[in-house]
Amino acid sequence: MRRSLGRYELTRELGRGGMGVVWAAYDAARGRDVAVKVLAPRGRGAEPSTLERRFLRETRLTSRLNHHGIPAVHDHGSQDGELYLVMDLVPGRALDSVLKSDGPLTVEQAADITRRAAEVLAYAHGQGVVHRDLKPSNLMMTPDGEIKVLDFGVAAALEPEPGETRFTAPNATPGTVIYMAPEQAVGRTVPASDLYSLGCVLYELLTGAPPFTDGSQFVLYHRHATEPVPPLTDRRSDVPDGLRALVERLLEKKPEDRPASAVEVAALLAAWTPRRAPASPAPPAHPRLTEIAAVRRSGRPARALEEYEQLMATPSLAHADLLAARAGAALCTGALGNTREALNELKSVLAEQRSLLGPGDPAVLDTRYEIAVLLVRTGERHAAAELLRRLAEEEDRVLPDESGPGRSRALLARLRRMT
Repeated sequence: MRRSLGRYELTRELGRGGMGVVWAAYDAARGRDVAVKVLAPRGRGAEPSTLERRFLRETRLTSRLNHHGIPAVHDHGSQDGELYLVMDLVPGRALDSVLKSDGPLTVEQAADITRRAAEVLAYAHGQGVVHRDLKPSNLMMTPDGEIKVLDFGVAAALEPEPGETRFTAPNATPGTVIYMAPEQAVGRTVPASDLYSLGCVLYELLTGAPPFTDGSQFVLYHRHATEPVPPLTDRRSDVPDGLRALVERLLEKKPEDRPASAVEVAALLAAWTPRRAPASPAPPAHPRLTEIAAVRRSGRPARALEEYEQLMATPSLAHADLLAARAGAALCTGALGNTREALNELKSVLAEQRSLLGPGDPAVLDTRYEIAVLLVRTGERHAAAELLRRLAEEEDRVLPDESGPGRSRALLARLRRMT
């Protein structure tokens, strides 16, 4: 039987889990198909106003995420005590369905899917958003092979802060215990928590099952926190040593023992991903990028930032142009004094540019150089010097005929004089 939530006519159920039910729906006002997630009923004693406040806060945060690997959030609301979220309807299959029907993936497939998920996490973490509930059912593979990460913000909306009511079942923790980092079980969530969950997903893509599956919720908490991860080689013998070592690092018990960031994970996974066919010549960059860059360089970062944001909202903007606009906006943010925010955004952009354009593309080299400049500003001179040293060597290979020292080598020399 069909039903409606606001202007959305729910047409068929797509799936359900611990946090709610997802429906395919029709938006009569806009004449388009969408997906509507209706949050699970609250636990006894929950305070609707508190839940709605947290849900609204998380929805506002996640609706600003602008990444091709994250379904866009269009709307949210409440009807008859039910909270719902309206987003892009993503075609394809969730990875849990793929694993159930096809079994473990090839090493290249598993590494490539995980790398692309890591790139999405790198972007989200750069925006201050932690997923909290990464698992195969939240990773969609579209018919053209894209990977979409679903449900950003839903776990955070249900996760209580000190003194707030817990909205899941008594003593339960938002997130799925089979994929949950040890620190999440005691109420601490950090970006590295997503990396642990990503490690569980990669382990399952390679072997057909996550590291720990047996036991009650409490037993699973305990196993994640204390038991060694079952050796990957016991379940699959053809996993390369380097990839096995990365899985082990992702599944370290302490967050600080895991890779430093999702950016690092994506870069490491590139060693096992399929080689791409030579790309056709890239289309010309959007003309507004040059115009806005001129505004930025003229000393008007606030104005340039506004224009970058307008460009990023352009429908059907090419992915490479979107990344260039994000990089330019980050430089404006840094010029306005928010150096750390700019640095995090550029690192997120870099991971995507490397994947899309290749490590030697001029845009990738530009972003790496700007990251080095921001590292100098934040006082991280050792990290800046190491990045500039590697970048200077690559620029020498890419631009061998350029007279005089390149920009990276020149900045490196200045940095050495400063120290």
